[in-house]
Amino acid sequence: MSRADMVDAWRERRRARRLRPEAAVSQTGDPDGFALRRWRRAGVFGTDAVRRVERLLTDLVNARSAEGTAPDWALQVLTQCLHGDPVAQLPSAVRAVLERGEPDDVASAMVVVHEAGLPWLTLPGQARLEHLMSPEPTAVPREIRPTLSEDASGAFAAQYALRHDGLAGLSPAVCARILPWAPMGVVDDLIDAGVITSDAEPWSVRPDAGEHDYLRARIAPEQVDRGTAEALGWQEYLRRRRFLDGEDIDGVSEEGANLAGETGDDGEEDLYGLLQRAAEGDTGAIKGLEYVLPRHLVIRLRQVRDGALTGNWPTDILADRGLWRLMSALWEPKAAVAPRRSAFHALAALRHAYDSICAGELRRARAQVELLVEHEQGEQRHTAEAWNMSAYLALLDENLDGALAALDRIAEDYPRAEHNRDLLGRRRARARNDRPHPSNPYLELGLPHQSPVWKQRYRDLRREFADDREEAARLNRAMRRIQQAELQEDWSDFFVLPLDEEAFRLPDDPPVTLVPPVEPMPRRTMPDNPDDVEIVRRRALTDLLPTLLNAPRRPDHQHRTTS
Repeated sequence: MSRADMVDAWRERRRARRLRPEAAVSQTGDPDGFALRRWRRAGVFGTDAVRRVERLLTDLVNARSAEGTAPDWALQVLTQCLHGDPVAQLPSAVRAVLERGEPDDVASAMVVVHEAGLPWLTLPGQARLEHLMSPEPTAVPREIRPTLSEDASGAFAAQYALRHDGLAGLSPAVCARILPWAPMGVVDDLIDAGVITSDAEPWSVRPDAGEHDYLRARIAPEQVDRGTAEALGWQEYLRRRRFLDGEDIDGVSEEGANLAGETGDDGEEDLYGLLQRAAEGDTGAIKGLEYVLPRHLVIRLRQVRDGALTGNWPTDILADRGLWRLMSALWEPKAAVAPRRSAFHALAALRHAYDSICAGELRRARAQVELLVEHEQGEQRHTAEAWNMSAYLALLDENLDGALAALDRIAEDYPRAEHNRDLLGRRRARARNDRPHPSNPYLELGLPHQSPVWKQRYRDLRREFADDREEAARLNRAMRRIQQAELQEDWSDFFVLPLDEEAFRLPDDPPVTLVPPVEPMPRRTMPDNPDDVEIVRRRALTDLLPTLLNAPRRPDHQHRTTS
């Protein structure tokens, strides 16, 4: 067949296609040389490139025709190209269709542009596309990277930073553009890099309401409440909250905490277990706390310990009632305590007076009680106990008038105070030689009035003072008096002390000044997740759409086509 015959045959085929414009282009056969030359007008070079572009255009026409969202002129250009008459306006038509399409369609189109080697993008856009499609991190000159106005979503800057470990260098403006759409794993990466803080309020721009609480827990834990923590399953927060609320900290499942990755699995006692021991007055917890508390709280803990040497503590430590048990366990007063120094010292003075009476150190007890009754600004119940102890000490000296005068200073109506007044009245009516021993035998054993454990206490003291005849005689006398009272069920001859045991009880509050601030919740996404990086990369591909030219670049008009 001559060349003239070949040209005639080609013209016949083209005429047949034009007579049937609705017919689809066959995808089974390879385009001939004439078709390849026509595709050059649209910037498509080579058989493989033509096939890829035809598939892309077919998908765009089918999708946009069904939705009816693309401009008619753009669809006509795409259809014309598919029917064998490519034109230079193809890139602008593709851009017009993609502008009304889905982001995934744009990313897929950019993949075709790269794989087919289409000169449809501006030179900077082409360089960015090659960078995005490279399997390995590649450097892009700063002048080629998109400006803030060009990088509308911040996706290019985000993927570049992810691939070059440069998240910490992202500006707040770029981060603000990334936040609304980035995968949560990338947001966590930005948080870990320190470029997103609570000041940015990232939860306000996230579309998923379930992410709002998560982000608050990650960077603004002080804004999280107990209900939110329970919804998140944030065991460490719940454990801290339970401790501060005075609840059982073991109520939070250790297994759940370990599953969340918030506690260690080495079996050692955790922070709140040690704080609980300290709140109960266990001085052995101090050493363990020094290893787990932050530095500034370790300094405070040492102030608590060192203050026990002299009984002097800073005002803020004295104000924390949760530390009082630990302070009382550490401090053993050597002399009478001045109750006017603080509320803690007032309670310590009251307990010191009572302990001195139980220990039989009456001289020390009198010195302490004297300071207590002089403290007019103390709590009313403490004042009542002080006057009651003053009356008891006067009774031991057989100073009945002084004892009655002390009881008259008790303002409130205490049933036990009335009992003591009656006892003093009966005692005054008896001859001195007919009066029973003035002491309360329970107090001689170092126990509160009518304590049920007096027998065990008596046996312990007898073993302790087995070689002390005088002390043994005193203990035996107390034992016989208690036995007689229990046999007769009559304790009317015993002066009752204290009036109310609750007045001597140390607070059960948690030591709030030793509790560290709530720590941000650990991330629950995988760092450097390849799937997240791929999402960012495809978003960056989508943002290349504005760099799509109206017509293909013509770097080489003598480009030869090979099939």
